[in-house]
Amino acid sequence: MTLRMVFDRQDLQRIRLARKPDPLWELMLGLHMTQARRPPVPLVGWRQELERRFAGAHRGRVAMGLLQCLVPPRGPFPDFLTPPGPMSDLDAACEAMLCTPRASLTADLAAVFAHRGPPPWARSLASGDGEILGQVVRAVRDAYDLLVAPQWAQVRDIVNADRVGRTRQLVEHGTGALLANLPGVLDWNGDVLCTRYPVDRTVRLGGRGLTLVPSYFCWDSPVTWIDDELPPVLVYQAHGPKAGARADVLLPDRLTSLLGRTRAECLRVLLVPRTTTELATSIGTSIGTASRQAAILRDTGLITSDRRGTAVLHTTTPLGTALLIGEPVDQ
Repeated sequence: MTLRMVFDRQDLQRIRLARKPDPLWELMLGLHMTQARRPPVPLVGWRQELERRFAGAHRGRVAMGLLQCLVPPRGPFPDFLTPPGPMSDLDAACEAMLCTPRASLTADLAAVFAHRGPPPWARSLASGDGEILGQVVRAVRDAYDLLVAPQWAQVRDIVNADRVGRTRQLVEHGTGALLANLPGVLDWNGDVLCTRYPVDRTVRLGGRGLTLVPSYFCWDSPVTWIDDELPPVLVYQAHGPKAGARADVLLPDRLTSLLGRTRAECLRVLLVPRTTTELATSIGTSIGTASRQAAILRDTGLITSDRRGTAVLHTTTPLGTALLIGEPVDQ
């Protein structure tokens, strides 16, 4: 299945890159990840921690249940949950949701529930019920506090790193290279951008330009609005260090027994590539100790080390990742 975004000449002059992560796009795509049967490896630690927080968060569970009716494991969710414009502030985004016109609610929910039956409260929401809309917005706040807020520093760092990389690519290689190298892009011929998508669809930009939104929780296919008339956006997987890899996967006791606490901790934090100095800071030891531990892990095939100028960058290999999360290495 393919999304085709058709460009006019003016569109190439109006490509923008979002300046900051959008809290509501992150929340909605995070809701996708809470329902994934097997989350991507870099999100395993987040899911593990979320399950612990979930156990003692009644309001969060209620909020999640409500929102998961609107945001299925895969496919479209209502546009009003991600208001257009640069919404880097949660309060402003929630205010925008509360101002959603009835016609937009009706159209959004008709599209989302086109192939499944809506719950009774969703029918009331589609008719413009302000009380139900307020409940949805409160659920958004509660779910955000549970899913995204504890992760926000990581979200911000990965999205910012992606933005820096894309900006450098634009400066050095031009717009064509920027578009062609976005995650999920299948083809770019100068007129039509083709990406992976849950269904076959064509969106004509019509001179409105395109805003590119890097997202920490966007995996697999890029995402855009249901409504073609909204300002065009393409939300894609942010590629920070190691494509958004996470260093908060839980450290298994068996691995600590096998490698020793310090060496196992090195393996865990190197899910995000780090220099020897950064590794030492992360595990709270001397540079010499970090260098020795990295050498042992490298010799056993659990990390790789690459020289970048005057620094050496270490990162966990697929074998090391498999040891951390307890899954077999992909063949």
